[in-house]
This record gives sequence, structure tokens and C-alpha cells, in this order.
Amino acid sequence: MTVVVGVGSPGSAQTANGGKVYPFSTIGNVTPVTVLARSGERQSITFHNPGANDVLVYPTTTGTGAANAPTVAAPGGAFRVFSNGGSLTITGECQQAWAALTVAGTNQPLTVMESNV
Repeated sequence: MTVVVGVGSPGSAQTANGGKVYPFSTIGNVTPVTVLARSGERQSITFHNPGANDVLVYPTTTGTGAANAPTVAAPGGAFRVFSNGGSLTITGECQQAWAALTVAGTNQPLTVMESNV
């Protein structure tokens, strides 16, 4: 007997029932917005920027566990998601909390999708 289990099938685990999409419309360039809480089950994150300004996304802690708080003036520790349809997918070691800020302007949109598979 062969059992085949896929995402969303009755035999899949509750946390593996497909991706979760989170829309944001108020990313600013001064105060970072937390876009994902820490999750030990997360396998990948996709950031999509439909707006007119680039967005910086970053884990809130570094590899050593220290706080990570990049700024527009000092963006080290962040990944740039380019404007007008740019996307970035992070896989593997992405379980920490993530935050975002835009490089210019306010009320920048950002779409975030996480997956546990």
C-alpha cells in the first residue's frame, strides 16, 4: 500500500496546509514594522514589493543572537526588495522574527508569504 500526502491533503500536518499571505500597507522609513513573528516551523519566506519604493527586510536577530536593527542610512543586515514588483525568497534558516522598512516615503505596501513546507 502506498500513501501519498501533499500540502493541503487530509494526511498533511496542520502547520503544512499551504502558504500564509500577509498584506502590509503602512511600511514606513523611520519605524520598522514587524512582518513575521518567530516560527520554528517556517521553511521559506517570500517578500513581494508592489510599491514605488524599495523596501529593506531583515531578521531581527543576527546569527550570534544579537539584535539586528538596520536603518536606511546603515542598511547592513537587511535585504533590499526592489520596487515595482520585486520579489525575494529566503529559504532554510529563516525562523527568526522579520521586520521591514522602506528606503523612502511612508505607507509603502509589502506582501509577505511564509511556508512551512
